[in-house]
Amino acid sequence: MLAAMAMLGLPREPRAVRIGFAGQLEGLMSDLGVQGRNGGQLAVEHLNAAGGVAGRRLELVAEHDGTSADDARAAVTRLLARNVQVAVGHMTSGQTVAALPLWEAAGVPLISPTTSTPELEGKADGFFRVIPANTSWATDLASYARAHGLREVAIVRETANAPFSTPFAEAFAARFRELGGTVAADLPYVTSDRKAFAEALLHARQSAASGVLLVCPARDVAMAAQAFHRDGFFPAMYSSSWGYTRELLLAGGRDVEGIVFAHAYAADLDDEAFRNFHAAYAARFGWEPNFAAAFAYEAVMVLGDALARAGGDPVMLPRTLPEVRDLAGVLGPISLDQYGDVHRRSFILTIRDGEFATLQ
Repeated sequence: MLAAMAMLGLPREPRAVRIGFAGQLEGLMSDLGVQGRNGGQLAVEHLNAAGGVAGRRLELVAEHDGTSADDARAAVTRLLARNVQVAVGHMTSGQTVAALPLWEAAGVPLISPTTSTPELEGKADGFFRVIPANTSWATDLASYARAHGLREVAIVRETANAPFSTPFAEAFAARFRELGGTVAADLPYVTSDRKAFAEALLHARQSAASGVLLVCPARDVAMAAQAFHRDGFFPAMYSSSWGYTRELLLAGGRDVEGIVFAHAYAADLDDEAFRNFHAAYAARFGWEPNFAAAFAYEAVMVLGDALARAGGDPVMLPRTLPEVRDLAGVLGPISLDQYGDVHRRSFILTIRDGEFATLQ
């Protein structure tokens, strides 16, 4: 058909820009990966419905990137074999840190919806993101906890995703101590080791701290809350943004009521752009979006904006992505700095009557 079109002198339709998506599409952290893939797909569909970008259609292809560094690198290899020209992902900081050297070696820019490790902040590299570094949320959360009377805290943190969990826990602890609080225990574990997780929860209870910070995926936050309450331990509970997904509400039930979070995303935001995205996502996929879906949608829209200014040429994206300014996003305007980082407001949030609610 293409040969016949060429012989007739008819214009060829430009090849689609192929976007690779890498995230956990199965397993304990699939609430991030599946929602992220869906949010990215919705943005692709919206851009294509508007005529594409610079005359080119977009296509999203997804790969499961597992939970280990080897899994992340294998996903990159598969996506590169599928001829992706730009990538969205990874959905956890650990997978991004492991995979980024492969993306850079291939010359494929990577924009992450949810990688918030400060390890990648302020670097002139091939990495871009629409979510800020998590240390700002950690200090805000510690300040809130102290302002509301918490004196002692035990920290339970998952370490397979250490580029996220370690700086978050350290920033929280530093600010908490600075404000006169005490860290009674620092309890690391790996998601795949359920015995170590159970032991971390036991030590948190034995610490007699009046509060617990859970830097864990949503299902582990839910399991921790249930285990504490089952054993008659009712601490004030705080969590990182990692646990702030609908999976927590579904898995945790009444036991997760009152957990406090800090995040750049508020599920009850009363804003027209947010409401429109929420309605479009629910209509397309049949359930409500979480922060991973919203930020993945924004990541693809940022790509679309940069690609338009690149004349549809993905090779130009490393230059045009840092030029994105005041792009209308789901959660407000998006501007990237010279290093591909973004700076956005943070919210203090909780769970009230089975739903997420903003405190401040």
